[in-house]
Amino acid sequence: MPKLYLIGASLAAACVCVSGAHADELQNQIVAAAKGASPSAYSFRRAMTIQQTGKPRKILVEQYDPRRPAADQWSLVSVDGRAPTAKESADAHKMKRGPVPSYGELAKWVGAPASRTNPGPGYVLYHFARLPAGTLKIGSHDASADTQAEVLVNIKAKTPLVEHVRLKSTKGFRMMLVAAIDSIMIDQRYRVLADGHAVPSQAISDMSGSMLGKAGRLQAEADYSDFKAAR
Repeated sequence: MPKLYLIGASLAAACVCVSGAHADELQNQIVAAAKGASPSAYSFRRAMTIQQTGKPRKILVEQYDPRRPAADQWSLVSVDGRAPTAKESADAHKMKRGPVPSYGELAKWVGAPASRTNPGPGYVLYHFARLPAGTLKIGSHDASADTQAEVLVNIKAKTPLVEHVRLKSTKGFRMMLVAAIDSIMIDQRYRVLADGHAVPSQAISDMSGSMLGKAGRLQAEADYSDFKAAR
């Protein structure tokens, strides 16, 4: 797979600009495929490694099963290699969660205006100068307008596959008056299962900022495995 360039680096090459009103045909194909990827199609396991300034590294393993009642679809399997305590399980159960990780999430924004380059045979790279409103929310703050994106698309197969997405903030912001976010980097990868459906493979985030004037960094890596059809 060719190198995924840093944000903006590929723009040194000649690019084909996508109309602000319409996505190009490849983007339309990607959006159509993503819309067909339901987050409830599979159960899966997610291993989360979290590293925060001043705290020990923590590894959480969770199970997602869409066949369960909505409130019980996520369950905590282990904490740092051991069975979770009753309190840890209860806290995880009450945790507020965003959308279930899915290839389908790309349909919400990958058809937006972008520039396009060809980084190597069989691949197309899109650069988004900003994301559509509501795409990236950190707490109550919508960081979409101040976030750039690169999307690497594998076009070797009959159905194009977004293999790699990289998001990078271009502007810091404040939250709840006491917290400041200086930078955000998010790296997402996708793969195709044996049945031909695309699913998340890995997501890495790196956020730097401060709380009450004290600088810190939060890094997280999520690895997805054990996909099973929920039928």
